[in-house]
Amino acid sequence: MIIGAGIGGLTLAQALHRGGIEVSVHDRDPRVEVTGGYRLHLDDRACEVLRRHLSPQHYHALLASSVSRASLRRYTWADHHLRPLVTRPSDQGTDTLMIGRVPLRTLLTHGLEDQVRFGAEYVSHEVLPDGRITAHFADGSTDTADVLVGADGTRSRVVASLAGRDLADPIGFGGIAARTPLTARTRALLPDIVNDGPVLALGLKGASVFMQVHDPSGGPAIDPASCTTVPAITEAPSLVWGLSATEAVLPPVTVQGMTGPELVEFALSTVRGWPPAVLDLIAATDPGSAAGFRFYAADPDADLTPWPAGPVTALGDAVHAMPPTGGRAAATAIIDADHLARELFAARDGHSTIALATHRFHREMAGYAPAAIRFSMLPLRWLARVDRLDRPGLRGLAELGLSAASAVRNFTSGLNGRAAA
Repeated sequence: MIIGAGIGGLTLAQALHRGGIEVSVHDRDPRVEVTGGYRLHLDDRACEVLRRHLSPQHYHALLASSVSRASLRRYTWADHHLRPLVTRPSDQGTDTLMIGRVPLRTLLTHGLEDQVRFGAEYVSHEVLPDGRITAHFADGSTDTADVLVGADGTRSRVVASLAGRDLADPIGFGGIAARTPLTARTRALLPDIVNDGPVLALGLKGASVFMQVHDPSGGPAIDPASCTTVPAITEAPSLVWGLSATEAVLPPVTVQGMTGPELVEFALSTVRGWPPAVLDLIAATDPGSAAGFRFYAADPDADLTPWPAGPVTALGDAVHAMPPTGGRAAATAIIDADHLARELFAARDGHSTIALATHRFHREMAGYAPAAIRFSMLPLRWLARVDRLDRPGLRGLAELGLSAASAVRNFTSGLNGRAAA
């Protein structure tokens, strides 16, 4: 039983289902398309996991729903006047997926229609005398299984019940993110460097704006019409933008209580003095797409699974929450799902026990998740010092001991997505 139909939870469900293990998934969202987040960048390791656990036709649909790598020519750091500071060519030889969170989540439910239940808010669970787990939901329903996996994201209820506390804490930063529909008018506003690939523009006082064109219809990795078994999902073209700043600039109580139009206005007031094209693009935002949020992270130096190994465990942001500035949360959750599925198959086949399976999974996850958290934190530590520099540029990178190339890599995906993995 999996609590949470995010990217990690659904990847695990697909792996178990295809491997012959009965699985159920419960998520509090009313529908699959009701989710936070924008665009995800999955690296070669995550893509390899998805290829193994999905049918060829299913993975083909993911490719057809994503943006072609050919449209990603370079990554750019710029100042708030959009003058390039550092550029890095993209690696066209690396297997990646650049796909919207809604299409990816929707496609990962394909074939699991009878296993996934939406509108099911997890409340608690109990261990039965026979060792099985019964989960209780807000609507009064229950479900019982041999294993319960919390994939319910940052500030996970499952993890809080296991650890006795939340494992993710605020880190002093927040964000506003949204989409601007690309029409003839808004396309004409796009700066050339944004057309070439993702741009992170650095302003003063620890603020930055990430911009990236997301246009699957303009250059999909594979022709969607070729997907006859599993239909592709092609999103409308848009500019995905995200403002991130210290909580002194984006107070969480203020931002999280705002409506979409209010968030857009607040973002505009924060970047007052930036180029007119940037202001016009933000002003043209679809207010229904805007979201304000607080950044959380788990402590990479602490035990990420401080509970005894047994029939209840967790993965993804539920365990190792990280800010979106590294672009690694979804990919890391997919890798978690792969490791846990492998251990559960071994237990199913009599090569280990459930307790040993979760113990091995915890040990494996501890080998890579802390590094992903630290990687995602580095850009924010640098941004916190931007307002103390003469200008946000290469000198600041040197002061932090980061090479220009590694700094660009830190921001490769920027604010592409934030929802629970």
